[in-house]
Amino acid sequence: MAFVFMVKLAISADATERTTAMPTYAAIIYSKDVDWTQPEHAAEMKEYGEFSATAAAIIRGGAALYPTSTATTVRVEGGKGGDVVTTDGPYAETKDALTGFYLLECDDLDEAVAAAAELPAAWDGAVEVRPVIPLG
Repeated sequence: MAFVFMVKLAISADATERTTAMPTYAAIIYSKDVDWTQPEHAAEMKEYGEFSATAAAIIRGGAALYPTSTATTVRVEGGKGGDVVTTDGPYAETKDALTGFYLLECDDLDEAVAAAAELPAAWDGAVEVRPVIPLG
């Protein structure tokens, strides 16, 4: 079952509507740079599915990303209106890659950190928790 599909299921399964605006946090996942759609990663994807089900009340979105080998980096030389330059591959080479994210609506940073600690990436990679600036 795909990560995005699991997140959508978790969101639609949320029967609890919050009536007041809550802070939103991005739980940015850094883990091994693999293709999560491959069968050899099914056990770990199942763990993400379990997280999605358990945290459904606070998940507001999210996605898994294909490996960095599929990335295209975009730069504009000379600033706005300048020449668009693209290169194949990620912006930075690192041991752990940006492989996905969740948007979590939590009471506070402590709740967001507690949720992030339940993500499989926190056990052998890292999860960066960062407040989201509301737009609009």
